[in-house]
Amino acid sequence: MPAAVKRGALGSGRPVAAAFIFFALVCGAALSLATGGRSDVGLGTLWALIAGQGDEIARLPMATMLDLRLPRAAVAALLGVNLSLAGLILQAVTRNPLASPGILGINQGAALGLVAALAFPGAAGLALDGMAIAGALGAGAVTFAIAGGFSGRIDPVRMVLGGVAVGAFAYGAVRFAYTLEDELARSIVRWTVGDIGDMRWSDARPLALWSLGGGVMTFLLAHRLNMMSLGEVASRGLGADPRWTLLLGAVVATALAGVSVTVAGPIAFVGLVVPHVARALFGGDHRVLVPVSAGLGAALMLCADGLSKLLAAPAEVPVGLVAALIGAPYFLYLTMFSEALE
Repeated sequence: MPAAVKRGALGSGRPVAAAFIFFALVCGAALSLATGGRSDVGLGTLWALIAGQGDEIARLPMATMLDLRLPRAAVAALLGVNLSLAGLILQAVTRNPLASPGILGINQGAALGLVAALAFPGAAGLALDGMAIAGALGAGAVTFAIAGGFSGRIDPVRMVLGGVAVGAFAYGAVRFAYTLEDELARSIVRWTVGDIGDMRWSDARPLALWSLGGGVMTFLLAHRLNMMSLGEVASRGLGADPRWTLLLGAVVATALAGVSVTVAGPIAFVGLVVPHVARALFGGDHRVLVPVSAGLGAALMLCADGLSKLLAAPAEVPVGLVAALIGAPYFLYLTMFSEALE
């Protein structure tokens, strides 16, 4: 049986997947919402808010939960959805288990596009999210070109090396922007570490629309992604041109990564780790992996958000650093043990 359709440890049943994701999301959400600077704000406050209870004394804690913690948790979950789906798509269309927005330089390219929009406002006629997506697309195109993707044959090693080179160049350009103007440096510094401490509902709502659209598009591509896992020849023989699958998948993945960078900066390793965990648990059917990866990505980022408020309490660690601490050891594991790359 091809690796793409093997069952994972928990099988590929949708009810099992739904129950597992629900449990992971509940645990992650509880950790995120129960932690923070105010010790008098916790899950009891959330319950009182839902039940419509509370008095004048409890009004401030309830406002803290409604206006600060809930939108922050929502943004964390949506970022996990976007980055996980982007990683799942990239690993499928490139048939490279090390592919992810961070490894291929897409996150860093999006950050460079964002910095360009801040340094030269209105020059390209695009909003911040548009420039971030354009930067992500540009970085992805260069990485694919280095890997030979436009010639129809992608070299996995050259893709990773090209992504590292593109990412290093983009990151260097972002760091150089710090020297241009102090106000510009203050405007972009939070995007370099993945900080979501000041998120509000105005940030969560547009991100939710992008996540919904990207999730729908990814699910519609799931059948094509299954055929890509069988190889380019088999995919073409089954009526799915692999070049179109690569193009559509790359556009969706870079859009999801670009929008995420606009909100929180280049958060690394989420898009690498989550698809591997999803495949290990539920097999390789992308019709199941799409919702599973989205749910696990949201749960991972919710847990990272909660830990970011606990590790250095009462101060906070940027959630991007916590995500890197979780994902970097797994990346090393993947590169050291070949059986994890099969």
